[in-house]
Amino acid sequence: MAEARADPARRLPQGQVRLPAHRRSDGDGPMRLALPCLLLLPIAAMAQTTPDAPRLRTSLEPAAGIVIGQPVRLRVQVLFPGEMPHPPLVKVREAPGTQILRFETQALTIRDRIDGNDYVGQVFEFVVFPRRPGEIAIPAPDVTLLDRAGDPVGTATGEATRFGVSVPPGIDPSGPVLVADKVSASESWSPEPGSTLREGGAITRIIRRQASGVPALGMAELRFTAPEGVRVYLDPPVVEDRVDRGGVDGARTDKVTYVFERPGTYALPQISQPWWSLSSKEARIEALPGAMVTVAATSPAASERHRFDAGWLAWGLLGLVALVTAVAGGVTFVRPWRERYRASAAFAQRQLLRTAAFGDAAATYRAMQTWRSRMSLADMASLETDPSLLPHYQHLLAVIFGGIGSWGGRDGRALAKAVAAWRSEHPQAGGLPQPLPPLNPAYAPIADAAANRGRN
Repeated sequence: MAEARADPARRLPQGQVRLPAHRRSDGDGPMRLALPCLLLLPIAAMAQTTPDAPRLRTSLEPAAGIVIGQPVRLRVQVLFPGEMPHPPLVKVREAPGTQILRFETQALTIRDRIDGNDYVGQVFEFVVFPRRPGEIAIPAPDVTLLDRAGDPVGTATGEATRFGVSVPPGIDPSGPVLVADKVSASESWSPEPGSTLREGGAITRIIRRQASGVPALGMAELRFTAPEGVRVYLDPPVVEDRVDRGGVDGARTDKVTYVFERPGTYALPQISQPWWSLSSKEARIEALPGAMVTVAATSPAASERHRFDAGWLAWGLLGLVALVTAVAGGVTFVRPWRERYRASAAFAQRQLLRTAAFGDAAATYRAMQTWRSRMSLADMASLETDPSLLPHYQHLLAVIFGGIGSWGGRDGRALAKAVAAWRSEHPQAGGLPQPLPPLNPAYAPIADAAANRGRN
């Protein structure tokens, strides 16, 4: 102000008006600021009522009577007056207590007549899986408007939605819940359980589950156990999702190999898949029977021949080591021991302690599963009944699968403290087991659903 009064001839920026000196006063400052804003009000009003602005409508199916784990379809309609320059981009942000998926399918084009005007647009569909009971709040969809060339020209925001979630009778809300109209489960064995195996032999079990309206990512993780003297090896699961007209039918295949360490008769336990039927409104279970396996001891002649061959093999290996030592000037024996240690339960326990300290629930759960998979059955049973560790592990499962509560650095450190205090009752079984190479090749996913949960 002082500079402006000292130089009356100073030019003002374009769009501003200078008042005569006799009309200026100390109160004119706010007036000069308000004048451009008043001039812009009609322009802002015109921008809000422009006929090219799209209309956004959001709906849920079903809108009520939703149970935990039930797939809910969230439909977002984006309607343009007259014509649609280009299909827009629609995104729904992550909502607490839910899993939101968007499958890469072509949106459905629709037409409507609103207030005497013709509209054309598209419907975008998401699938929401509530993972906890109570009220669920879905954020308003974010829409990016595109011009005819596909370049962004603006944004729009839809309507937020809310719905209530209940827990049906016979369902545990703290675990992963499967809700569908139809669920099927089947299994196959190789070789057949009636066959007699030799000591050190193996049998493979393949379980395939299918559910209508549920992607494979929403299916519960199976838990495989075995009697003492049997080791269990899991392959990565195979997930397949078939999308048809906005609906999805998921299929998941789990493959497990049982290796028998000594002769005897073993009862491999049955596997159960609990689920809630939407059609009959009742809890059901798909049960897959176990199997009895007989393992015979290796014959004395075969054992003697094996020892003879092993002796010659040992001498050959010794000669090879001596040759390599003479040529290379020495060889270290640390690496084989290190590889063996890295495949042990003790190493997995150390990795879990490091991972848990960061407070990442998903990474902590994966590290926990790796540790458990390398334990003996006796150690695993002791771990699952440990009064110091069990509450922290149940809290982790509730956060991962139920969306109940939260997980942070304090929770991770508490779990790590309990894990560090736990001691194996069978050091040999939980210490340095001989690593078994993969007996079966891993499958590659046939078709993956594009997850919208925080990534859409």
